[in-house]
Amino acid sequence: MNLRILLLLFFIVGCQSNKNKQGSYDLNSEVSKQILDLNFQVKGLKKGKITLKKLNDSSYFKIDSFIVKGNEIVNFTYGLKEPEMLFLDLDFADGSETKSLSFFAENNKMDVITSLDNYGYNVLVKGSRNDALLRDYISINKKFNDEKLDLFERSFKISKTNNTDSLKIIENSIININTRQFLHNANYAVRNANYEIAPYIAVTDLFESQKILDTVYKSLKADIKNSKYALQLKSLID
Repeated sequence: MNLRILLLLFFIVGCQSNKNKQGSYDLNSEVSKQILDLNFQVKGLKKGKITLKKLNDSSYFKIDSFIVKGNEIVNFTYGLKEPEMLFLDLDFADGSETKSLSFFAENNKMDVITSLDNYGYNVLVKGSRNDALLRDYISINKKFNDEKLDLFERSFKISKTNNTDSLKIIENSIININTRQFLHNANYAVRNANYEIAPYIAVTDLFESQKILDTVYKSLKADIKNSKYALQLKSLID
């Protein structure tokens, strides 16, 4: 009988211990959501220095840095006040060059992957809704820019022939693309007014039109209006 009671007590204590462990796990999981937990991988990198930075007003602020010696992956943790753009600089070991890339960081577990050969140009980002929207935005704008680049190249070739009519047509085409691109960017910001990416787009790409800036600002949700980029946007309107 005593043995049965003893076994029963061990069983109850064990269940309570598992319950406490489960509660502890949930708490840690909630805490982890309050910081940026970033794994950054540079494929092909053997040696160099990686620095995580943010932009305060017009100056860069160093958050942390790591010396890479043979390992491709480094981990950064940082408590963000809100989602914002951060920068990852790569300094080569011989001091010959510095490369940089940017991403829209959020307090979450994030992965940023690039390569040594295409640092900053070919970037895969996981764990940030704002950055997913940013990558889509960049991709669409690249198509507009590629169209204009093609027209500029054609214009350069035609300029050697003094064909003014053809040059005028190309000039009007470029103006048309610029207009379509600007309107697309404005609509993209308004459509994503629930995210910090919206005011960021406004202050970086739409500052030429006071009316558009005002439209984007009025479309923002109340909590987004208190964000870093929304306050910058408001300062451009006032």
